[in-house]
Amino acid sequence: MARKKITHTVPNASARHLWLAGLGFASIATRQTAATATHAADRVGQARRQATAAMEQAQSNMIAAASDLRARIETGVAQFGGSLEATLSPLMAKFKPAKAKRTARRGRPLGSKNVRRVVKKAKVAKRTRKA
Repeated sequence: MARKKITHTVPNASARHLWLAGLGFASIATRQTAATATHAADRVGQARRQATAAMEQAQSNMIAAASDLRARIETGVAQFGGSLEATLSPLMAKFKPAKAKRTARRGRPLGSKNVRRVVKKAKVAKRTRKA
């Protein structure tokens, strides 16, 4: 049996076909632009939410680590203070000076109440009379 020969026919493109294709292209481009803009806005919002969540998580992790470190330092300082006091207390008892006797308070010097104040009178110049 003989094979059928396939021939391609090229459609004639007219100005009307080009105009309709242009309208379709403009319609699709407008729809895609709007969809792309909303998609980009959604992605920006999502990225912002993710950044905020990451910062909050990092902040809570830092606060937890700082409080843990503070608790460990406080216990270490308390233990070191106790061991230092236990070690130094015998030495301090050995080298502690005897209590000094309290000296009597010195009051006002004797006779200070009866001190007379001598006020010098200013000399007044005598006026001489004119003759």
